[in-house]
Amino acid sequence: MAECATVEALVEREAVQGGRSLHLECSRECGRRARRALQQAQGARRAAYFLEEDGGFDRDTVRSYLRFFARLAQMPPAEGERALDHFGLRDHSRTLVSRLSAEQKALLAFARMSLFSPELCFCERPLADLSPESRSLVLAWIAERFEAGTVFVTVGQPLREALLMPGSAYWEEEGRLLPAQVEEEEPDDGPVPDEVRVCKIAVRAGTATLLLDPREIDFIESANRVNYASVRGELYPTALSMDQLDEQLSRFGFFRCHRSFIVNVQKVLRVERFTRNTFNLVLSDANRSSLPLSKGRAEEMRERFGWK
Repeated sequence: MAECATVEALVEREAVQGGRSLHLECSRECGRRARRALQQAQGARRAAYFLEEDGGFDRDTVRSYLRFFARLAQMPPAEGERALDHFGLRDHSRTLVSRLSAEQKALLAFARMSLFSPELCFCERPLADLSPESRSLVLAWIAERFEAGTVFVTVGQPLREALLMPGSAYWEEEGRLLPAQVEEEEPDDGPVPDEVRVCKIAVRAGTATLLLDPREIDFIESANRVNYASVRGELYPTALSMDQLDEQLSRFGFFRCHRSFIVNVQKVLRVERFTRNTFNLVLSDANRSSLPLSKGRAEEMRERFGWK
């Protein structure tokens, strides 16, 4: 993957010409430009759009809203019922759209898009308002459509969410779009000795330096050339490199699950697999975070920790 000088050129190269899904960590203005670029290039292809300002039809119920779009998509009413079930909206089928929460409106928008089996799909901050359970429903649908050939273009923040979805991830810096590096490093096959060591990870909190016990850390994240330690839902920058952090923390039950992430395995609640090459780790931390798990790392993780 190569960087691009403009988001328009990136959308054209990856999504329009290359037929590859594209996920951007970028500003709202950059996201709007990406949407316009896709709209101008979609031609006769079926396209669906998930936009933040689209709240649905306030006077409709959830069921009548989906039935309306099922008719537009020339689908039988049963497809609207299927979408209700898939996105966990059955208990809200008689609720007015105006009374839905932000999370429920997001699920309704995905249910609507699912009726059209889109060839192109644009999403603004698709995972932003979702609980871990709803996030899993949406990621499962994205993976299903990705396998069927749908090209996704998503925009928003943080980069972690972009990496959870199948396709290529990029982040914006001073107008340029840079690829999130996902290529795997050669694994170190040497034995890791069992030893007890005192370890403190230095991070910044305002003007103060904190020394964190590894047990306090949920995961390490590298984003936009800065490394962060996540503790109880808060991110603290650290001057240590990912390789240094990996070396220090691996003896305390941490695992390099992705080039940009090191996870405290004790905090892993479950492993989700959405496509043949797409794995996510769901954590039991304060935010029930989801982290990407690289395909090669998944096998190594199973072997190291004896998971089935």
